[in-house]
Amino acid sequence: MQFYLIDKFTAYFKSIKFMILKFYIIPFLVSGLLLTGCSYINTKNPQNQKYSATVAGYGGDITVEVTTTDSGKIGTMRVDASKETPDIGGKAAPRVVKSIVAKQSLSIDSISGATITCKAVLTAAETALQEAGVDTEALKNK
Repeated sequence: MQFYLIDKFTAYFKSIKFMILKFYIIPFLVSGLLLTGCSYINTKNPQNQKYSATVAGYGGDITVEVTTTDSGKIGTMRVDASKETPDIGGKAAPRVVKSIVAKQSLSIDSISGATITCKAVLTAAETALQEAGVDTEALKNK
């Protein structure tokens, strides 16, 4: 009886089914597991996810939309200050956002004549960055 089982076992390993399994299916499954095991997923801030915050400005609401990089830096930032005075707050808000991204800091100077708008943009940016999981206290001290 023992020889019969051994013969069946060796016959299976010589069969075509085993060869297909050995050379095609197993390497495919192993490579899939290796590729999946090596991937990085940022669970705190999924890539390309946008965070936004709205704060009252001088002429109306100001909305700031932020995306961050995997390393926790500010990636992109957009501002909607369409209800602000076009020549004052309307021009100051994009400049503030540009400064925040360029300096990677929330410690920037207000623009003369548009202090309320500048503070509203900074507050909205801080709130959106906090929502994204960024350490805003560190950005204030830069």
